[in-house]
Amino acid sequence: MANSDDVTSSREILKIGDIAYKRANSEAVMSRFAATNNFISKLQTDIKEFKMNGSYSVATGITYFDGIASFFYNSEIVGVTFWNGQSGTSGTTEFDLRWQNATGTDQGSIFSVTPKINSTSSDETFAQRNLETGNDNGKTTGVTLPTFSKTQFLEGEAVYAVLNSSMVSAQNCGITIFYRPIN
Repeated sequence: MANSDDVTSSREILKIGDIAYKRANSEAVMSRFAATNNFISKLQTDIKEFKMNGSYSVATGITYFDGIASFFYNSEIVGVTFWNGQSGTSGTTEFDLRWQNATGTDQGSIFSVTPKINSTSSDETFAQRNLETGNDNGKTTGVTLPTFSKTQFLEGEAVYAVLNSSMVSAQNCGITIFYRPIN
């Protein structure tokens, strides 16, 4: 391993014996501190859920339909999950997340390809894109996973959801972002 390699992220528990009075600091203890620090820095996130319960086609085109995610600190989005409870008879549900700068000016979509679920999907479909691990999870039939064009935001900026289109007679859907503070 090179000096520039990350210490493997791991949730570690220190024991009383590790830190006892007059106990020498050891490589093992420092490795556990580093592993825990990296675990917290890489894997702990906050979330914002944008939910629409019931028949949601009435929300198409409405901004701020379930509030905003405002970034209290410089932050980065590290993943997204989106879902649909009951598939519609036709059409496509297309989510978008738009961002506003600190003065409230709309800056456009954070996606170059927006997340979508169409009527060929089964009921109770969800999909997930994890930018930290590089893994995609969930059902794939009728699903278009998003491509992010923006993931980093400054203190005071915000993201809000817009439903660009919706399946006919579909019910219960939403999109969740996972984010964490950055320097």
